[in-house]
Amino acid sequence: MGVVKCLAIAFAAIVLVGCANVGNKSMKNVSESEINASIIVGKTTKSEIQAKYGSPIETTYTDGGLLIWTYRYDDTSAMTLETVGSVVLTAGLAGTKSRGTRNELVVLFDENNVVRKFNMSNSPIEAGTGVF
Repeated sequence: MGVVKCLAIAFAAIVLVGCANVGNKSMKNVSESEINASIIVGKTTKSEIQAKYGSPIETTYTDGGLLIWTYRYDDTSAMTLETVGSVVLTAGLAGTKSRGTRNELVVLFDENNVVRKFNMSNSPIEAGTGVF
């Protein structure tokens, strides 16, 4: 196989590995300060949260039966030095590594479906497969 063909295959593999955006799109560009300004403990209702952010990605309950909604959006890219090297040198067999950010909102509702507590975080995330 020619060098040009090998480079074309490596480039195609890198493009396919590219980016992965997963989760609730309403969380994509939301900041902690925006959430803190829009949710008021003891006042904001479950229906207001759902109208603004849609359905949660996860629904759980406390031991006492209170509802917890989780919203999450991961914006990652596999265009890292480790992934490019793995694709070019081993056709991806050595694994891949992705980096990005996670926006996550967790809301605890009281027995009247009003926000009791909430937490919003914007944090860096990293994941890998194979040797990474």
